[in-house]
Amino acid sequence: MNVLKRVAAGAALGLAALSGTTAFAKDAEKIVVISWGGPWGDAMREVLFDPFTEETGIEVELRTQGGMMGMLSQLVAQKDRLDADLWVSGMVPTMLAEQEGILADFPINEMSNVAPMPDNLAGENHVALWNIFYGLVYNSDAVPFEITAWEDLKDDRLTRSISIPHGSGYGGKFILLQAWLGGGDEQNIEPAFENLEELLPNVALVSTSDPDSIKFLTSGETDVATMMPVGNFLKIRESGDQYKFVAPEPYVPANFNNFTLLDGPNSEAAIEFVNFALAPERQTALSERLLVLPANPKAKVPEALAPYAPSPDKLRFGDEVAMGEAVADWASRWDAAIQN
Repeated sequence: MNVLKRVAAGAALGLAALSGTTAFAKDAEKIVVISWGGPWGDAMREVLFDPFTEETGIEVELRTQGGMMGMLSQLVAQKDRLDADLWVSGMVPTMLAEQEGILADFPINEMSNVAPMPDNLAGENHVALWNIFYGLVYNSDAVPFEITAWEDLKDDRLTRSISIPHGSGYGGKFILLQAWLGGGDEQNIEPAFENLEELLPNVALVSTSDPDSIKFLTSGETDVATMMPVGNFLKIRESGDQYKFVAPEPYVPANFNNFTLLDGPNSEAAIEFVNFALAPERQTALSERLLVLPANPKAKVPEALAPYAPSPDKLRFGDEVAMGEAVADWASRWDAAIQN
């Protein structure tokens, strides 16, 4: 059901969203948000849930999830009796959820904090909550030059000293990055494998997880870790200032997690909550807690990230749906090429 029809007394919706008031959601007592627990849930509760309740009187309940695809299966099974209002997910599960008919539409043009966002970060079926970007980290005591670009990874002074992700690592983003660097894209992945041939002499180890790449670097098994989120680097840096983070030229791969609006019982209040969550000051506070970039470009980058964060025009987002459809084939070829 299209949420615009449900609120077509929608002068109320438009005025409430644009002015930041709570007129259209005043009858709701609670909304349910599905997201991750642990540090993610704690940060959302402190920065978003509790302040929203204090401002509106509407309680926000966190319902924790494990994997996004597992949660999608649960939501589809509950399609006719959905009792949750928002789901923090990714674009592939979002598109599948839309196909299953369990989503309502965000009226993004009537949401004051969402309307100015870039098209890829906000649409009828999604509103980005945060951005995650991936750079590389190197041990400056062991690497005899300053790394500034992805192309530097092919330098013969790095023979057998870098780690790269396995094929499906980070959803295939490192493979797509190699395609971009060779002039390809999601529909033309061949340049990735040409680049891999040039990289292989410098590959010492293949990581299958964030802890892998951290261990390889800090133990001295490698001197360079690729595709590392800056949050991981900030933890590594505590063990020594020889570790340097680089957001390499010419672009930095990035992705986001997003709100989806479920066709649940309290869509109007859920829309108001999303608009509240995308306010610049709340985006900055959430980013500071989670060491991610704000999704709202008007929000200030947290001080801890500012020295490392690339400019917004340097971030490059892949087509997550196209990647989701192709990554199994990409990964199979990638892993086979590494083994050979």
